[in-house]
Amino acid sequence: MSRHRITLLMTRPDAGSRAFVAALPDVVTQCCEVIISPLMDIAPLATDMPVCDVAIFTSAHGVAHGPQALGRRAYCLGHATTQAARQAGWRAQQAGQDAATLIAALIAQHPKGRLVHFSGTHTRGNVADQLRAAALNADSVAVYDQRLLPLSDIAKNRLGGENPVIVPLFSPRSALHFSRCAVVSAPLYLGAISTATAANCAALNHLAVQIAQRPDREAMVEVVQNLLRRVLSA
Repeated sequence: MSRHRITLLMTRPDAGSRAFVAALPDVVTQCCEVIISPLMDIAPLATDMPVCDVAIFTSAHGVAHGPQALGRRAYCLGHATTQAARQAGWRAQQAGQDAATLIAALIAQHPKGRLVHFSGTHTRGNVADQLRAAALNADSVAVYDQRLLPLSDIAKNRLGGENPVIVPLFSPRSALHFSRCAVVSAPLYLGAISTATAANCAALNHLAVQIAQRPDREAMVEVVQNLLRRVLSA
């Protein structure tokens, strides 16, 4: 099967999609035509930054649109977010791979001072609420919005065609939006970063869905490789 007959459809915001594609092994990009059609646009929100002793970041967007580091501590979700926080000057520590493990780590360490979760408008896990319930001084402030976007014409064309399309999905919200706006006749191979993400696109007509073993970039790279092997062996 030639590379032009397999599409890898990336739906993350442009910068995140390009970073993910750059992390893929050459065999994937040699076999696939990569199309980037973001389903979300990240827009900063004008907000007064609260007093913060310790920051909580669950995405690199929170780092980018949050306050200046000023050498303060930060607890982060996942490797990529931790790296982004360190590069921005935070004394960043990776504290989990999902909201549950992040919350458990913070409760166990019980950092002093005011903790602020710098998040998007749409977030999961009720991080600050659960920390307050555990007697931590925690708050949450949205510093960016995740605005939904339609699929591009070329993405619609590939999904409505006859050749295989691989679509990695990185959040339950993006999966739900994709399932609502995609009209699919192509052989569809879905990758999901979590079980909740997979559940939100289960109604789509697809040949395969694979869930990442961990909610991180490396595990999603493995998912794409495995899906490509399935396509090539079909």
